[in-house]
Amino acid sequence: FMQINSDERLKTSHVLQHKDNLRVRGQELPTTRGKRTNSPRPLHGFTLVELLVVIAIIGVLVALLLPAVQAARESARRMRCQNNMKQFGLAAHNFHDVNQQFPNAYHLLLTHPNGDWGWGVSLLHYIEQSGLYTALSPGDFLGDIPVVNNMTQTKLSLFLCPSDPTNPLNINARNYAKSNYAISALISPPHNQSGGNWAKVRIAMITDGTSNTFLVGERDMKKQLAAVYIGRIANITDAMSYGRADLPLDTPYAGGSDPNCTRHAWGSLHTGGGANFTFCDGSVRWVSDNIESFKGYTQSCPGVVNTANFLYQNLYRYDDGVAVSLP
Repeated sequence: FMQINSDERLKTSHVLQHKDNLRVRGQELPTTRGKRTNSPRPLHGFTLVELLVVIAIIGVLVALLLPAVQAARESARRMRCQNNMKQFGLAAHNFHDVNQQFPNAYHLLLTHPNGDWGWGVSLLHYIEQSGLYTALSPGDFLGDIPVVNNMTQTKLSLFLCPSDPTNPLNINARNYAKSNYAISALISPPHNQSGGNWAKVRIAMITDGTSNTFLVGERDMKKQLAAVYIGRIANITDAMSYGRADLPLDTPYAGGSDPNCTRHAWGSLHTGGGANFTFCDGSVRWVSDNIESFKGYTQSCPGVVNTANFLYQNLYRYDDGVAVSLP
């Protein structure tokens, strides 16, 4: 073996560095060590001020765009809600064609331990839910409803407004499946089995015009009680089945004993204030909570219809003889 000292290694190296020059494989190249570069690129990044300006601009853009995005989403939710309500209008008319009446809100018998079948189940055949209808087996609708179980808690998207983010089970009605839609108590009066009076409303009876009469309205479960589609729940308010316009639109639930039955009011969580309504001609229209309405009515709980001559109450009644239309 040959001993090579460190000096010899430097001499035999392919890369030799002398002062400011670099020799690579026999070629001498200038180095930039200790010298300024002539490259056009800046050697520094963003300054703190520049970064803060960029962040501020991004913040402003987000602040401008976020409301627009939220408005677009709410518009889509409202449209889906209107589509749901359009299906109720079509289903109610199909039911009317077969039975020569609109469906009753429910078929009351106070001895039922669980409750009474309601209008939502009556329409299942007509909204492509025949399977659930068969499983529930309401028969002639005069019997008792089932206790709360997986079947009676079946979530039906058609009965849920996407603007109401609350539980799909109605916590105000023993956790039966929730509905955000309540049918009109005048167009679909309850059938009292004990009284022998089977109230039936037909299209021919709507002398104020089907396009000027409420059929179904919205109700949320955040500021109100919402509803259920199965019917009336025993020992629970009948507001779980129907709605009334005796009180102004979007009247919040008062809670407690609710002496003026605010639980029957219609309303929604849509932005802008108001709610969608299905009319008796099957159309769906938006009604603002700024609509002309009687305020201060105190006979809602006794069930006395508010006969005040205000637009909102006129649209609720179907034969009061007052010619009205939405603006």
